[in-house]
Amino acid sequence: MPDMFTAPDVSTALRAAPAPADSLELPVGALARHADDVFERVSPYDGVGFRNHCRRLFHFSEMLMQQADAAMNRDVAYAVAMCHDLGIVSRDDTGPNYLERSRSLFARETAGQDLAGTPTHIIDECMIYNHRVLAVPNLSAQADAFRRAVQIEHSHGLLRFGLDPVAVKQVFARYPRANFDRVLLDFTWRTLTREPLTLVHGIFF
Repeated sequence: MPDMFTAPDVSTALRAAPAPADSLELPVGALARHADDVFERVSPYDGVGFRNHCRRLFHFSEMLMQQADAAMNRDVAYAVAMCHDLGIVSRDDTGPNYLERSRSLFARETAGQDLAGTPTHIIDECMIYNHRVLAVPNLSAQADAFRRAVQIEHSHGLLRFGLDPVAVKQVFARYPRANFDRVLLDFTWRTLTREPLTLVHGIFF
């Protein structure tokens, strides 16, 4: 059975139209819409805090990829961002930690979707290493963009990795935190009660 993530011409597959200039528009393709549907179905939280967190991560990742001249299809990047934390709350996926469960959820939910030929290893790295504090050797530029985007997000923009501070502030303003602090408390409780050791071995280090 052919690998659903892989296409012969990787350089062409990863190439995508740049983000609209001077805007924070989201992708609207079939995969992006499907990712929104998956998020709404799996997330147990009310309010917009969790959703806005994922959308901020998408924009920061896209900005960092553009900075590094690393291409990724916008719909695929958006789907990764919307699914990257869902392993914490998913009841239908297994794995040694929630990052691995997010990877499993993404693969299961996107089976049969058009992933623009994005290689499996790039999507896997984006899912598994996005919470790593330190740089990961030989990590793809796309996955490292997601890793650094998480740090911009959780430092409230104090870390920017060379991104324009005004652009970073615009992302936070467009997608306010709302009730995300309450969501983070629930994330912490779920992780500490179910898999505390993975915080040191597998998630952050």
